[in-house]
Amino acid sequence: MDINKAILELRAEKKRLDRAISALEQGEGAAEPRTGRRSWNADARRAAAERMKKYWEQRKQQQAASQTTT
Repeated sequence: MDINKAILELRAEKKRLDRAISALEQGEGAAEPRTGRRSWNADARRAAAERMKKYWEQRKQQQAASQTTT
């Protein structure tokens, strides 16, 4: 690779990076960071608990079935 070509490519990349940095510093397209955890309402917690109960019941059944077949 020609050294002059490499230098030109690096300068072009530097310009792109400088534009990106200045855009971020000015706040263009910057999303606000989320803080804390998202809370669930009672219905969502109840639904999640029911799903987990079903999941663990199925796991117990699968383990029992695999133990009886071995």
